[in-house]
Amino acid sequence: MGDDEKKEKMRSYFEEAAKGKEKKVAKDLVELKHVETEKQKASEETVNLAQTLKNEVITRDSFDKLSNDEITIIESIQDKRMFLNRIAIIANQSRIPMGKDPFKKADLEEILDTLIAKGYVKTELVEENRVYYLSEKGRYRIQ
Repeated sequence: MGDDEKKEKMRSYFEEAAKGKEKKVAKDLVELKHVETEKQKASEETVNLAQTLKNEVITRDSFDKLSNDEITIIESIQDKRMFLNRIAIIANQSRIPMGKDPFKKADLEEILDTLIAKGYVKTELVEENRVYYLSEKGRYRIQ
C-alpha cells in the first residue's frame, strides 16, 4: 500500500463518519427565553457612601475658591492656638521680601473672619485675647 492509497483510505473514512452527522450552528442549539428585569435599588450603605464622596468632592472644590492671601493666612497658623500678632508676623515674613505691603491688623482680621465663615479657622477668647487655630477642614487643606 502506497502513501497515496493510505491518504485516500483515511479521507474516505472521515467522509463516511462526517456524513452521518448533521451540522448544526449555535443558534439552532440555543433556545432563547424572555426575562423580566427590574431596576436594582441602591442599598443604604451605597447611598451613604455616595453622599460621603459627594461631600468630599464639594469640600475639595471649595478649596479652589480661596484667595492667595487666605491661603497665606491658613499656612501661617502653625501652632495649636495663635494670637493675631503672631499670625501677622509669620504671614508678613513671606510678603515683605516679595515687595508686597504687610497685612494691616484690620485686613488680617477681615481675612480671618472670612476663613472662619468658610470653616477653615476657629477662634476662642483666652482671658481677654482672641486666639485662632485651624479647624479639621483647615488642617486638611494645608496637607
